[in-house]
Amino acid sequence: MNHQYSKIINKFHSALPVINGWIDQLIESNKEKSTPVIDLNFSRINQIFPKKLLEKAKVVIVPNKIPFPPLSQMGLAELSGIEQMPIAGITFKDTFFVNQNILTQSLHFHELIHVVQWERLGADNFLLAYGVGLIQFGYEQSPLEEMAYSLQKDFAKGTVPDGIVDIIYQKTDAIWNQIRPLVSQ
Repeated sequence: MNHQYSKIINKFHSALPVINGWIDQLIESNKEKSTPVIDLNFSRINQIFPKKLLEKAKVVIVPNKIPFPPLSQMGLAELSGIEQMPIAGITFKDTFFVNQNILTQSLHFHELIHVVQWERLGADNFLLAYGVGLIQFGYEQSPLEEMAYSLQKDFAKGTVPDGIVDIIYQKTDAIWNQIRPLVSQ
């Protein structure tokens, strides 16, 4: 990895406590607005994901701009471009935020994949894996997003494989195993 990437990754690693604090505050301040995914009665999603996950995962419907960490204010100016990107949804831990104008099962499915990824990696490792993916490949080609988009396409075609959580775990583990050496330098 080149020096420029390692410098940004080190800065990102140092910013983790601030990012996590921002996320925790966002989730807490939106607790009253959140709805367990199971309550949305999405028949296809309810057949694919375990009930326990759907009871734990929560969604917050946002009328305007999806909340995104102010990375530039957190010392990560290199990632400031993503702050302005129009996004339909974003996941933080077991809570995801979706735009009120895009309330599709497909979007909820995509965000649930991220809930499983967060669960598998834990907050710091998820953020590191996601951040390194953004730094190296950009948004859509970042490995965790690529996985979510690929499985979302399967969902749209009606070809989601059985045991989706185990599949997400395996793919997430593989991504982490590639990224771990980069963040432990």
